[in-house]
Amino acid sequence: MNLSDFERPPRLRGIHGSPGTHANFDHEYWIRQVQDMGMSIYKLMDDGSGSVLEFARKLRTNGIMPVVRSWRNRPNPGTLSSQALSYVKRYIDEGITRWFEVNNEPNLPYEWREGEWQRGGRPELVVHNWLKDAEAIIELGGYPAFPALAQCSHHPDSSSIRWYINAFEWMAHNEPDTAREVFSRGAWIASHDGVLNHCYRDEGGEWHFEYPYDPICQADRPGRTIMDDDNSLIGHRVPVQLLKEHFDLTVPVISTEGGVFVPHDGILQWDPRYPGYDVHGHAERTVAMYRWLENNAPDYHFGICSWLIASELMGHPPGPWTKDCWFLVGQELPVVTAVKEMGPPAIGPRPQPAEPAGRARLVSDWMTDEEAQEWLDHFSQHEKYRVLFERETRPSD
Repeated sequence: MNLSDFERPPRLRGIHGSPGTHANFDHEYWIRQVQDMGMSIYKLMDDGSGSVLEFARKLRTNGIMPVVRSWRNRPNPGTLSSQALSYVKRYIDEGITRWFEVNNEPNLPYEWREGEWQRGGRPELVVHNWLKDAEAIIELGGYPAFPALAQCSHHPDSSSIRWYINAFEWMAHNEPDTAREVFSRGAWIASHDGVLNHCYRDEGGEWHFEYPYDPICQADRPGRTIMDDDNSLIGHRVPVQLLKEHFDLTVPVISTEGGVFVPHDGILQWDPRYPGYDVHGHAERTVAMYRWLENNAPDYHFGICSWLIASELMGHPPGPWTKDCWFLVGQELPVVTAVKEMGPPAIGPRPQPAEPAGRARLVSDWMTDEEAQEWLDHFSQHEKYRVLFERETRPSD
């Protein structure tokens, strides 16, 4: 398949729905909100029983493309059940969607059954099972997503970059024909492109979301590439580059989570080199992010589903995602109005990304063993986004 053979949403703008696997809420109200924000993609989660099928049908009827994650608690290791596949077939046969995710962030321990997690995320086992699911979904007429990872850069236990490198090398050496077949017949790349605070507006008014290629990062870490740090809106370029390197293929990318995250209290600033932001800055950056993608995303980038539209208001019990939402109980964040006021998408070029030539690097030029240990010591195991942002003391010239 070529990129032109895939269904392409009319806009890059998307949103992640409830973190739950049901749709026991006012469908018409939420569809209206999504339409008013100009969204063309909506990510939702099915528990394998068709639990959100009717809501997804209404999204489709209203011109919004559903992306369905077939949710399983601690899905690794394993494959989709026959029941889950039967509902995948219904989604496809009834014209609701062809876009499916079958795994989620396998580089994190809590996506594995008790006792099964091993340091590094066992990409060979995940990919072996994913190829089976991908073949099954393609035979049904669907598009299976290569699993999205949590962007953990070069963290010693959960590195997303090392996981991708090991996964694509394993496919190329062990199941090259099967991998080439699925990526040629409908498989795509899901990503979780979290911006963090790796964006800023320069003195000329231009927004920069191209971390780590932006002027601030390059001045501090000359030559740093996405293979060194994927905590970025363009973090998806890691698997894109590896797929091209090993199989000479390009497939669609949809970031099914991510975007500019909501600050819970006050100012959010992971990386001290870049400005922090509050809820008003969150709104400003989200609008700028969508506009930046409209003008700069390459042709293979189909869109991003910002995390997270709502949780408790959609019937999900209070939990870790309560403060992540655009719509909170009793409060609508400024981002909602800001996105609604964006209007139609900007029409800009669809450039090819500027990537360094040659093979992807497993270990970056700037990262030492001591820094890797500092990475591990500085961040607790449960944190999702792990990256070392401290400046080095540089020797004088």
